[in-house]
Amino acid sequence: MQQILFEDKMYQVSFEAMPDALKASLSAQDLHRYLELLQLIQMKPRAVYKEVKEFCAKHNDVPEVINMLTFAHIQNYRIEEAEKLIENTYFQNPEYLFARVNYADQCIRRKQPAKVTEIFPSFDLQQLYPGKTVYHTSEFRGFLIMMSYYYLALKDREKALHYFKSAKELEPSHPNVLYLEKKLNKVSILKRLLVRLQPSRR
Repeated sequence: MQQILFEDKMYQVSFEAMPDALKASLSAQDLHRYLELLQLIQMKPRAVYKEVKEFCAKHNDVPEVINMLTFAHIQNYRIEEAEKLIENTYFQNPEYLFARVNYADQCIRRKQPAKVTEIFPSFDLQQLYPGKTVYHTSEFRGFLIMMSYYYLALKDREKALHYFKSAKELEPSHPNVLYLEKKLNKVSILKRLLVRLQPSRR
């Protein structure tokens, strides 16, 4: 369990966090297999892809399971299916944090950052989820990274860095954090180059 101070509020973040709704939706056996598949889809995406799809077909009303299928599509380069599922999952489960993060990220990638404030009426997670006491590390990191991209899209690098730094503190070696870091550094280098190339005023 990590305690993260972000914008003067303390968040509890853990890799072990699991929503009560998920425990209630799956039998003990299915929950155990779900957790196994989550690990396997990262290590052997092609080998377990068929089983993940079959598992999700049985539990297509559980947003966490559908989120796993979205990830499985991406891992197997089925991007079109993943994009459709991201949109559908949000509209079917608009309060689910992963659905919000994924759909907001999709809107940013599609050059529609204005939609983010519709998806997130507040950027204060404690205000959005007053009953939530512990966040899974991946959902909290995903929110921070998405917000950094959001502010990059708005050309507000200072705020983009603000969210990035918290994501870096949380998971410094995660591939998505490292990719964002490269993007932020590229923006910084480009900005400095453009300043140097500006004609001097006489």
